[in-house]
Amino acid sequence: MSVRLLALGALLATTISSGARAQETWVAIADDGDRYFGYAVGMATRGAAEGAAIGSCGSGCAIKLTAIAPCVAYAHSDTGHASGYAAGVGLDAVRQLAWSDCNRRVPANSCTVRVAQCFP
Repeated sequence: MSVRLLALGALLATTISSGARAQETWVAIADDGDRYFGYAVGMATRGAAEGAAIGSCGSGCAIKLTAIAPCVAYAHSDTGHASGYAAGVGLDAVRQLAWSDCNRRVPANSCTVRVAQCFP
């Protein structure tokens, strides 16, 4: 009987572990350092997230952030030509982090959040 319980416990642990991995989603942000940007949320792999972000940004863009997270945000300052990036849990949190990251590089709080999105 204890062998059956051990086998059941191992099966449950494997199932729970696989389920946790299945729920991980990747996000990515790319930009050209000027005015073009692209992003991806809810992707199954790092490569898919980076490919989608570069694809929506266009030529001349580079990946600036890749992470396992449900939410991503991008902020930019046209006057200071600076950008900020954030990934994490919670739309308000990543929005604030991206804005702060951008504003560290420019005077007078000239950054605006261009995109903030979470995967459901």
